[in-house]
Amino acid sequence: MKVVLVRRQPCSGAFSIEELFNAVTAAFGPEVEWTNFELGPRRRVLLDAWRLRRLRADVYHVTGDVNYMTLLLPWRRTLLTVHDIGHYLHGLRGLRRRVYEWLWLRGPMKAAAKLTAISRATAQDVVTHLGIAAERIQVIENCHSPAFRPVARPFNVDRPTILQVGTRSYKNVPRLVAALAGIPCRLVLIGPVDDDLQRALHEHGIDYQNHVNLTHQQVAQAYVDCDIVSFVSIGEGFGVPIIEAQASGRPLVTADASPMREVAGPDACLAKPENVAAIRAAVLKIIHDPQYRQRLVDTGLENARRFSPEQISRQYLALYRDIAFP
Repeated sequence: MKVVLVRRQPCSGAFSIEELFNAVTAAFGPEVEWTNFELGPRRRVLLDAWRLRRLRADVYHVTGDVNYMTLLLPWRRTLLTVHDIGHYLHGLRGLRRRVYEWLWLRGPMKAAAKLTAISRATAQDVVTHLGIAAERIQVIENCHSPAFRPVARPFNVDRPTILQVGTRSYKNVPRLVAALAGIPCRLVLIGPVDDDLQRALHEHGIDYQNHVNLTHQQVAQAYVDCDIVSFVSIGEGFGVPIIEAQASGRPLVTADASPMREVAGPDACLAKPENVAAIRAAVLKIIHDPQYRQRLVDTGLENARRFSPEQISRQYLALYRDIAFP
């Protein structure tokens, strides 16, 4: 079975989709002859579509962020994975929103033979806001990369390092910063720090480090080097840092909101993301309660097994068979 994974043009600092499918494809067995096809600049979209069609694949899998390519490929042999629709819901207005709706969302979703969403929350957003029938969407969750694995490290009770992956507005970093005020710790931020966030960090007296444009391996090392992972986002399509933290054997505090609480599992440390006091209490409990902290690590490692590349690749393989051999 010949499968082509259609991927966006590489972008510095953005590699979550690529690493997801690197892990998935590495777990494919000999039944799949797969090819990664990286798109060029959008001005070359017709040339890319022509080159893709010449590959004569049994399945074209548009892996995300370039949904519009679905419209230019053989519809009956195309699978589209939807990661989230947050940009449509919160980032666009007017004519641009309308164009995006039809070229990136409704049109490609209607054209694809099969649709997957990376969480039930994303699937529900697609149904609610775009009118796509629920029975057309199969939820196949993300997996964590094999690069994230447990590495033993003594917990620094006196001054723990707290890792925050992502700094966009919906990542809720200003509330995390306010929650950490007065707690002896070091905050490691992966992602750009704008003037407003920098001001908040100084006002609350937070000792912090900032990193941008890290490689995948450097991000994995950041989990190894930290004591706690915080991910109290106010909105996500899935929340990959949750399973990366758990697979790395690090205690995690995440948002008591969908889909984060479902991804994190039933025994996770949850805090209402709008409540600074709740975030602070969760962090302090992890720092000062070693038994609770170890329980989070143990249950997190168990939960992360649900998202192994082998588990997720089997689900994609079943869909590929349905498309290739209807």
